[in-house]
Amino acid sequence: MAEVMSVPFTTWPWQHWAAERPDAVAIRLPDQSITWATLSSQIEIYAQGLLEQGIKRDQLVAAIAPNGLPLLGLLLATMRVGARFVALNPRASAPELQAQLAQLDCDAIWYPEGSDPLSAETLAEPVSSMLRLHLQPAEQPRLVPVTWQPSRAVTLTLTSGSTGTPKAVVHSGLTHLASAAGLLAWLPFEQEDSWLLSLPLFHISGMAIVWRWLYRGAEIVVCAPDQMETLLMQVTHASLVPTQLQRVLDSDAVASLDLKQVLLGGAMIPVSLTDAARERGIECWCGYGMTEMASTVTAKRANASAGVGAVLPHREVMLQDGEVWVKGETLCLGYYRNKTVFPVSEQAWFATKDLGHWQDEELHITGRADNMFISGGENVQPEDIERVLLAHPQISQAFVLPIDDAEFGQRPVAIVSVSAESTPYREQLVAYMQTQVAAYRRPVAYYLLPQDVAGGIKVSRAQLAQWLAQDRLVTLA
Repeated sequence: MAEVMSVPFTTWPWQHWAAERPDAVAIRLPDQSITWATLSSQIEIYAQGLLEQGIKRDQLVAAIAPNGLPLLGLLLATMRVGARFVALNPRASAPELQAQLAQLDCDAIWYPEGSDPLSAETLAEPVSSMLRLHLQPAEQPRLVPVTWQPSRAVTLTLTSGSTGTPKAVVHSGLTHLASAAGLLAWLPFEQEDSWLLSLPLFHISGMAIVWRWLYRGAEIVVCAPDQMETLLMQVTHASLVPTQLQRVLDSDAVASLDLKQVLLGGAMIPVSLTDAARERGIECWCGYGMTEMASTVTAKRANASAGVGAVLPHREVMLQDGEVWVKGETLCLGYYRNKTVFPVSEQAWFATKDLGHWQDEELHITGRADNMFISGGENVQPEDIERVLLAHPQISQAFVLPIDDAEFGQRPVAIVSVSAESTPYREQLVAYMQTQVAAYRRPVAYYLLPQDVAGGIKVSRAQLAQWLAQDRLVTLA
């Protein structure tokens, strides 16, 4: 049974810390620092500006911008007026963004002055009728009447859409705080520490960093993406992918690092990397999570085991016929459709479609139920093949997808990132896989991962399938 969390705040978290620690630094930027007292006052000013522009309770405000102080300020001000916030990927194309806005039926849009992520001259209905917001003070000071109610919906986050159309997941302040409390019960993060906002707010992992900061009343470090590597040398905590951590360890400034704790994800984690980090005083963590559960569900200090750790406080996990089911205080309020929040499940438990098993009291994830396909009468789990490919020293990313085949029904193909594209990687992989897996599980073709699909934290299998289907002649490897 997951323990019940007591809500740590009787008012908005930033107002709480402004009263408790007014002169402590809340936000650090490359060129300035902002105290909790200043932040609380500024959010009140921005909230008044949103009210003056017509934003009302329960309306949906979409933001299209990279991480930065304006985006973070808009998130907090939107919650302050009782509205709901959703961040969209600024790297998405204008048609993609317009489709997402139409699907969400947003009430208002904000993006930085001087940018045009939507190609405004070609806006289609109903996007053109949405209110264009500006992050500015009100002309006349006004009362912001909304009080802190932790169970109210505050954010929407689109799922990765790795196997289909993204869903809009709704979270409350309570679910976010429960997620933060559970992780920080294990991973040390104190008020004198600083966590780099290294992941985008349109992803649940980025949003989780914000709520860990709000929960602890510590310091968050905010910067433009091109400044991140510099500021990474000056923080105590960061959420990274393995290649980012490797660059840190390889840098000339590694001897003067302040980094103490790193939450790793997004790719296979080499033991040699975590061992090297530990020698530098950096503790590495990994785990398993999802948007519906406000990020991390299980966690552990990274080690040689392929498992994803034990269940964090305020969550529960069970296996039903090999499928991972979850519930707890971090479970979302539901999915957002037609301006209504629909429960993700008709029961307390949520079926994740992830496959797993317990081993030595640790959860091991083996794949996705909806990724499996049949080849020549045999069940093929793509993740099993991907794990073998990732063990090859040249491969940093691997995705296995099915293609139609007249004889076998479907056959696997692999899309990979390699360390040296000039080498004859196809021939090496063919020879390697012949010694590693049964014939029906060997990819019949290999492709390099396209850069236009590889962006972001999580590569979409649906996008890879579309890319594979675009007049691509599959030749036997």
